[in-house]
Amino acid sequence: MKRICLAFIIMFMFLPTAIAADKFEIYTQADEAQQLAQISWRLSGLGKLSGEMMLAPNGKLLLPLGNKMVCVDLQGKVLWETKGASSGAMGQPIIGENDSIYAANASSVQETKLNGTNAWSFSVYSGAKGSKVPLLASGLDEILYLPLPNALYAVNLSGHYVWMLSPWDSSEAYNTKLITTREFLACAADKQAFYVVYGEKKGGYRLAAISKQGKFLWTYWLGDITEASILPAEDGKIFAIVNFNKSSSRSGQSTKLKTGKVYSFQIENGRSPKWQYTLNTTTELSAPVLYNMILYLTGGNKLYALNADNGSIIWEDPLLNLVSPPVVDPQTERIYAGSSDGDLFAVNQSGRMVWDRTLDSAIDRAPLVGPDGFLYVFTQKGSLYKIRDTMK
Repeated sequence: MKRICLAFIIMFMFLPTAIAADKFEIYTQADEAQQLAQISWRLSGLGKLSGEMMLAPNGKLLLPLGNKMVCVDLQGKVLWETKGASSGAMGQPIIGENDSIYAANASSVQETKLNGTNAWSFSVYSGAKGSKVPLLASGLDEILYLPLPNALYAVNLSGHYVWMLSPWDSSEAYNTKLITTREFLACAADKQAFYVVYGEKKGGYRLAAISKQGKFLWTYWLGDITEASILPAEDGKIFAIVNFNKSSSRSGQSTKLKTGKVYSFQIENGRSPKWQYTLNTTTELSAPVLYNMILYLTGGNKLYALNADNGSIIWEDPLLNLVSPPVVDPQTERIYAGSSDGDLFAVNQSGRMVWDRTLDSAIDRAPLVGPDGFLYVFTQKGSLYKIRDTMK
């Protein structure tokens, strides 16, 4: 009997601590019957997201949470968690053509299988640390792009080095010192190129397109910005959203407004935008989502719909304290976004809010539409909700 108890205690000690710490709560249909947005369950105590939620190829949810990645099924069960190859926060995971999961942390890339087991890791010397939350991109060409202050590294899906672009600027060709001030605000890739916003706080930032062979195609000067996001689209289109340092009035006094810009580029001629649109808002512009050639983004307590062909505003919908990037459900065509007050908003294609639902804290990450048609929403308090939109 003593041996059985001892074995049970040892087994209990080695259970994943994150699973033991999570709290799972089911909401009954009777309690939710009067709600247009009906909560099915809430999983709390997960921590803070360091990237956006995403779907794995097997339909499970992937959550980058600080220095680890957690996998949750659609019933709210934590299946596994894994840590990166290095210390520090884990960046946005990406899915390779082989259905493996790849994520960067510090100056390393880690491959994780769908069952949570770690495969290979690729590391660069420890002095070449990039952003606090590292960036990684894949263009569906079996190449992973890892931007670091001294070089851009291309790695294949087997974890082998392919090429390195160095230096970032020709003026550094004969500089042997480690560059520590360069930052990367955003990156993305498609089948044609790798796109990155890089620079320094004191010197400004630029958008660059780099070929799959590691050659600069073009660069575009963005200036004194604080945040950026990049969205490649079909037919060689690239959309970039940037937020500038707080603007000043002519008298030199700071204003409460922040300037953001939406750019549209073509891969063949990125030195000159196809169009650009300026928005002066009280908060930063979010990352965009593209649906039926309409760009949706949030900023300044508004949800914007822009014509992706010419940059004209189709409509704007004021929503109190709106902060999260939006998402579009292709089945209902509704747009969802969250606020700093914990409100989840649903908006139709005409720009009219159809419902809102208050959750336990701020929603600053994009909601996710699951393969089952439910919404999955993460809050700053570390809670994951499963929500059904019952609006007909």
